[in-house]
Amino acid sequence: MKTETIILFLSCYSLIFSLSPQATGPNTATWIGDSLPYIGTKTLKQLTIPGTHDSGTYWLDETPMPGDSAPWIEAATVVGEALFVPTSWIIKGWSHSQDQIFYNQMKGGMRYFDVRSGWDNKTQTWVVHHYVEGRPISELLGNISQYLQDYPKEVVIVEMTHFDGYPTQANIAQLKNMALQILGNYIYPINTAFNFTLNDWVNSGKRAIVTMESGAADGIWPGECIYNTYADSPVIKTMINFNTATVAQYMNGTWANELFKVSWTLTPDADTVFQGAELGKPHTLIELADSGNPYLPQFWLNMKAQGYRVGNILIIDHYEQSSIMQVIYDMNGIPVNN
Repeated sequence: MKTETIILFLSCYSLIFSLSPQATGPNTATWIGDSLPYIGTKTLKQLTIPGTHDSGTYWLDETPMPGDSAPWIEAATVVGEALFVPTSWIIKGWSHSQDQIFYNQMKGGMRYFDVRSGWDNKTQTWVVHHYVEGRPISELLGNISQYLQDYPKEVVIVEMTHFDGYPTQANIAQLKNMALQILGNYIYPINTAFNFTLNDWVNSGKRAIVTMESGAADGIWPGECIYNTYADSPVIKTMINFNTATVAQYMNGTWANELFKVSWTLTPDADTVFQGAELGKPHTLIELADSGNPYLPQFWLNMKAQGYRVGNILIIDHYEQSSIMQVIYDMNGIPVNN
């Protein structure tokens, strides 16, 4: 076994062993409600909420989203031609970052969703996108609504961004109205001081925070209430160094009226896509994520040793192949069972 593989293996399990032997956390489907005795008196400013990056990309078709592009798209064309496969196959492989619908992601413990929302002018529909189009936004929000109905002590944060497809203000208003129609009964009143406790939030029955990057009104929270960070690199060491500096930035700031988001994500570039044609290299975004996710537990232990907290929202790709929930339980002081 290679030395790097051994290090990754030990890193994956070091957090669990640091908690207690054979430790397991709460049921991920109900972890908020089950943990209220320990975290119910805390505010969102005092917690770290787990979530997924590009949350809705579990299904993508081959329709390009106008206005959404990346430097590696040209590389995908070259690789597709070299391998005699459609370019769209390569693009989809490097755009697909999750495997599960929102309902199942919530059952897995995720309580934040990063929703790239694009306007499909042909179908007159708001859809998920990541260079190519995915499922209707209404379907994703419907998943969340059903979950909140089925699990009355769970909460969620939804951030709708990347309004590509050249939507008009009327189109954006349509997105807002759709969110209100589907989730309106669950949306918590805007309070960007975030001085309400988790108990307050759960007991109100209004257990969703929904933000839009523009056009927020009528109870939809402003996009500015979430502060975003990400390394924008495919290199694990670069991502770790960036997040180390980012956490220090978070700890040294006040971040009034904002939830601070940390991204444990790797971003492909043209070289990554070219190298994906080689044996032994990640050839999809999921595989790239799987190469970086095992480093999260040790990163958290390093931050914990310095007395640091890792922001208010922590997001990841391919979450189910990671230790994010064990990390989150420890971050929030939630005891585990032996």
